[in-house]
Amino acid sequence: MFLAGNNSKQSIKDNGQATRVMEKYLIKMPIKSKANAVPEEEKAVVKRGTPKTTGKVTKKDTPKELKDKENAGEDNTPKQTKGRPGRPAAKRKNLDTPDAKAEKKATEEENPPKRRSSRLTRSTRSMAEDGSPSPEKEKPEKLPFIKYKGAIKYHTENQDIAASADDVLQWVEKQKDDVVPMAFDMEWPFSFQTGPGKSAVIQICVDEKCCYIYQLTNLKKLPAVLVALINHPKVRLHGVNIKNDFRKLARDFPEVSAEPLIEKCVDLGLWCNEVCETGGRWSLERLTNFIAKKAMDKSKKVRMSKWHVIPLDENQLMYAAIDVYIGQVIYRELERREKVKIKNEAEFKENNGEAAFKAMKTLGETFLTKINEVTL
Repeated sequence: MFLAGNNSKQSIKDNGQATRVMEKYLIKMPIKSKANAVPEEEKAVVKRGTPKTTGKVTKKDTPKELKDKENAGEDNTPKQTKGRPGRPAAKRKNLDTPDAKAEKKATEEENPPKRRSSRLTRSTRSMAEDGSPSPEKEKPEKLPFIKYKGAIKYHTENQDIAASADDVLQWVEKQKDDVVPMAFDMEWPFSFQTGPGKSAVIQICVDEKCCYIYQLTNLKKLPAVLVALINHPKVRLHGVNIKNDFRKLARDFPEVSAEPLIEKCVDLGLWCNEVCETGGRWSLERLTNFIAKKAMDKSKKVRMSKWHVIPLDENQLMYAAIDVYIGQVIYRELERREKVKIKNEAEFKENNGEAAFKAMKTLGETFLTKINEVTL
């Protein structure tokens, strides 16, 4: 018994020593204590950070209850002392209480609204990276207006028109060239009630220094010499959308046949597409900008004026003369460019061969400028 008691005391002593050794090397886990608790003052501050408006109306309040609260003075909104009685806060506009303003400000600080201007769009990115504005909206080039200083020969009577057309016909026959270009255009009145009227004016130009304007109002039939002039084998009539002018003239004056004129005429817009390798439909104004680098004063007041009334005023005469004058200028320029293009193409084929020529055409080369050699 004595030995057993001693043994038990020894074991208890060894266990206590082992426990002290283990406590020395083990890491104790943190225990929740009152020191880690959030003070009551801080909790109160958090609660005060999101104030609630006392005058906020819930969805459960019916119109009758709102009226009762207003009469009892429970809405906490300033009441008017004069004039119309005050309305509840739910029905007012731009009358937020100080608490509501504070709440709104706190919400905006936490979740700022996304502004459209703060995002980089394609245009602003290109401006920031390249340092240049976007080419989507290019300013149109300012071109000088056409100033015609040549002669204008204006005739209204049958015999005067016939005599003038005979003079032009004789001048054409004296020319040594096989082809004599002649700008051709027409004008007629237009009404939104009755539509287009009868052909009233014919303009022609064979020399940039002189334009002829024939008013057809008093004519029941075109003079035979004028018909012979526009059908002359050496004359090459040209203009923009000129085929429709011939069809219109043939409808109004049966002595004119449209088909022979259409077969030998030159549409300046189509010719420009062939020479300059452009596309689309051209108006005379756009073609003037592109080829002649000039601007036309296409006044609607003059364009829609009474072309059948005799005599035409100065603005009408200048408008009609410029149309054929600039047409003659465009024809001469396209003719020059075509000759340069043909010459450059022939020289390039001779120096580089047919295969290189086809390759350059595939790449979009127009040969309006000279290219001596190419490396493929």
